[in-house]
Amino acid sequence: MFQKPELEQIIRQIIEKYNPQDIYVFGSYAKGVVHRYSDIDLCLIVDVQNKRAFKRRLHLEIDYDVDLDIVVYTPEQWQKYNDDPARFANIIDREGESLIGRFH
Repeated sequence: MFQKPELEQIIRQIIEKYNPQDIYVFGSYAKGVVHRYSDIDLCLIVDVQNKRAFKRRLHLEIDYDVDLDIVVYTPEQWQKYNDDPARFANIIDREGESLIGRFH
């Protein structure tokens, strides 16, 4: 499923540079229906003050050659929104796959 070298390289870089609480892959990579034009959808749970600035910095500092779509939640937001089935965080948690344990 996520044995794609691009994904592993990206996850390792994110863990090394930003030490997130968790990383979820969702979308086509999580469903195992990756095709030539698939992007990588990631959700990072990370303690940051400014999510927009963090995402900008991450896109500049991480080396990747695929389309990358990143959603960021603080731990507090993740806990709050994850309990509501109508929230995107809950959908990511249910349909995505947590990767942090595979790389620690």
